[in-house]
Amino acid sequence: MTQFEMPTLMMVAHGNSGNGGDPAGQLAAKVRDRWDGRVSFGYMRSQPSVSDQLDHLKQFGDADRLILFPLFFSEGYLVFEELPKNLEDAGLNDAVILPPAINLPGFTQMVADHVQDGIARRGWQASDTSVFLVPHGLKTLTEALPETLRFADDLSRFCPSAEIVVGNIEGHPSLADWRDLGSRKNALIVPMLAGGGMHARDDLPQLISARPGEEIEILAPIGQWDELPTLVIAEANRHVARFGKYAVPLGPTGYDLWSERMARSA
Repeated sequence: MTQFEMPTLMMVAHGNSGNGGDPAGQLAAKVRDRWDGRVSFGYMRSQPSVSDQLDHLKQFGDADRLILFPLFFSEGYLVFEELPKNLEDAGLNDAVILPPAINLPGFTQMVADHVQDGIARRGWQASDTSVFLVPHGLKTLTEALPETLRFADDLSRFCPSAEIVVGNIEGHPSLADWRDLGSRKNALIVPMLAGGGMHARDDLPQLISARPGEEIEILAPIGQWDELPTLVIAEANRHVARFGKYAVPLGPTGYDLWSERMARSA
C-alpha cells in the first residue's frame, strides 16, 4: 500500500525497434519500484502509442494526476509540439511534462562522471581523449543542434582537459567522420540514445568502423544508465505536493516543458 495517492508517472520515447529497443518500457521498469504511484510508458512512433496509453489511463482514472518524462536528447518537434498536442487532444492540459533528458537537472554531472570513469578505466589521460557526443540527429542537419552544442559546452566545463566533439547518427556532423572531427589519439563514444536498439546495436559500430590499433571506448546508451531513473524521480518529485494522504502535481513550476515553451514564446 502506498503512503500517498501519487500521480501517474509516464515515460515517453520516440520508438520501439525490438531486440533491445524498448527504452521507455525498460526505464518504466526501473522507476516502478521507486515511485509510489502508477508508472506507464508509451511511444510517439510505435506501440504502445502515447495516445492509446493516455486513453487507457483515462479509462481507469489514472490520468487526472499525470506527470510525463520525455526520454529525448533534443528539443525538437516531437517533444515541444506533438507531445503537448497529444495531451490537449486527450483533454489533459493539466498534466506536467518534465524537461527532456538533456535538460534534466544533474544530467551534465552524470555524463561527466561516466566520461571520467571511462577514461580512467582505460588508463587514458583526458588530454589525450576526444569525447564524442552521439545523438540521433536528423538527415537534414548540416550542423549540430543548438541544444547539443550547448550541452557540449557545459560538459567541457566538467571535463576541461578532454576534447568534446559532436557526431550524429544521422545528418552532419556525422559520426562517420569521427577521425577528422577529433584530434586526440583516444576516442570515447557517448551514445545519446534512449536504448540499445538498432541505432546503438548496428548503426553506431558501422559508423565508427574501428580499425586495428585504434583506441576506442563505447559507453552504453545514456537511456540505459542506472543513474537516469534517479534524476527522473527527483525531478518528478519536485512537481508533487503532499496534502495529508494525497499527492498532487503542482503544475508548471519551472524546469518543466510548459514553462520552457512559454519562455521561448515570450
